[in-house]
Amino acid sequence: MSVELKTKAIVVRAVPYHETDMIVTLVSAEYGKLTATARGCLKPKAKLRYAAEPMNFGDYLLGGKAGRYVIADCSQIESFLPITSDIDKYYAASLTLEVLSKLTPDDAQPALFVDALGALNELAYGEREADEIVTDFLLAALNDNGNSLDFAHCGICGCLIEGDAFFSVADGIVCEHCKTFGCTLVDKVSRAYISGENRAISHALKLRANLVLSEIIYELLGTRIGSHYFAEQL
Repeated sequence: MSVELKTKAIVVRAVPYHETDMIVTLVSAEYGKLTATARGCLKPKAKLRYAAEPMNFGDYLLGGKAGRYVIADCSQIESFLPITSDIDKYYAASLTLEVLSKLTPDDAQPALFVDALGALNELAYGEREADEIVTDFLLAALNDNGNSLDFAHCGICGCLIEGDAFFSVADGIVCEHCKTFGCTLVDKVSRAYISGENRAISHALKLRANLVLSEIIYELLGTRIGSHYFAEQL
C-alpha cells in the first residue's frame, strides 16, 4: 500500500544508484532512520539534487511503501554549506553524521537528533574549534543514551580526580585507587580536557581525547566510530 510521509530529516549518507539516482539515508526526529531513493538527482539540471546531499536538513515528503520510499519533495531548511570549505570542520561533521546514523535505529532518537543539529550548526557558523564541538557532541551522545559520565570525580569514592582516570562499564570513571583489572586508561591530559578543566591543548591531544571518548562509546553502546575524523588525522 502506497503511503506519504512528511518529516524533518538530515541526510547522513548518500550513494549512487543506477545512472542518475541516489540511495539516501535520512535520520528523522520523528521516525528514526529511513532509506529513500532520490530519482534523477544526478542529472545536470536535477531540481532536488540538494535533497541527496549529506548534511542537508529539510522538510522531506516521501512517497511509496515503508522501507522503499522515494523522495517526492524537499524544502531545504539548512545546508550547513560553510562546513565544506574547512577540512577540519568537514571531518568533524562526518563524525557527527556517522554517530547520528549508527546510534539511531528504526526508532526515533529526538534528543540525539537535536544535539547533532546543534553540532552541525556550530561547525558551520560558530567560532569554537571543531575538535571541541566533537568532544561535546560525543558527551551528549553518551548522555542521550543514558550513559552520562563525570570525568572530574571518581564514580566509586567520589574524590576529585587530578591525574589519570580509568573507565569500566560497571563503574564508569574512577580514580587510581578504585580502578579494577581491565579498566580503560583515560590519561590525565585527556581527562582534564574532556571534563572541561583544560581545553587549551594541541589539536593532536584533543584528537587523542576524542579517540578515548569513541572507545568508551564502543564499550558502552557497542558502536564503533570509524569516520574520516579519525582515519584521516591520526
